[in-house]
Amino acid sequence: MSISWLQAALLGLVACLASLPGMGGTTIGNYTLGRPLVGGLVCGLILGDVKLGIMCGVAMQVVYIALVTPGGTVSADVRAISYIGIPLAMVAVKSQGLDYASADATGLATSMGTLVGTLGTVLFYGTATLNLVWQGIGWKAVEKGDFKKIYTVDFVLPWISHILFSFIPTLIMCHFGADAVTALKNALPMDGIAMK
Repeated sequence: MSISWLQAALLGLVACLASLPGMGGTTIGNYTLGRPLVGGLVCGLILGDVKLGIMCGVAMQVVYIALVTPGGTVSADVRAISYIGIPLAMVAVKSQGLDYASADATGLATSMGTLVGTLGTVLFYGTATLNLVWQGIGWKAVEKGDFKKIYTVDFVLPWISHILFSFIPTLIMCHFGADAVTALKNALPMDGIAMK
């Protein structure tokens, strides 16, 4: 099983929708579409194996079921777990020839989710940091009385952040597989600036 560019692009688009609050609010985005159980169904539909997608989603949902983000503090990013981790786990389970319901398949899925969840934290904070730039533009527009520009700041500019930190990483990591995730994690050491 491999992930085509089209499938990776669809996964990237859903990852953007799961993390972009303006697309239905945090309740629909992060707390529904972004959760591994729902992500497993979506990934299964996109990759053509709903049963495997749900199995991987359930395995990862068990680990992250109680994950909350108090005050915006994120220990793991469920959007990355759902739309990078689940597709990579699906590829790994299929390529290993594991039974979907086996403990080995579940362990493989959870370890893939953990690897990507940590990396997703860096992507989450990248998005948040770039969104501060858009907020600065918004405040300047308010000070000048240019209230029409607020719509651009609220609904258009955040797409740039999410394309850079959701769509592109999901597209690349899903298409190129676990090697891309491992290479990126090695490039961002735990004691490096990005992880701190």
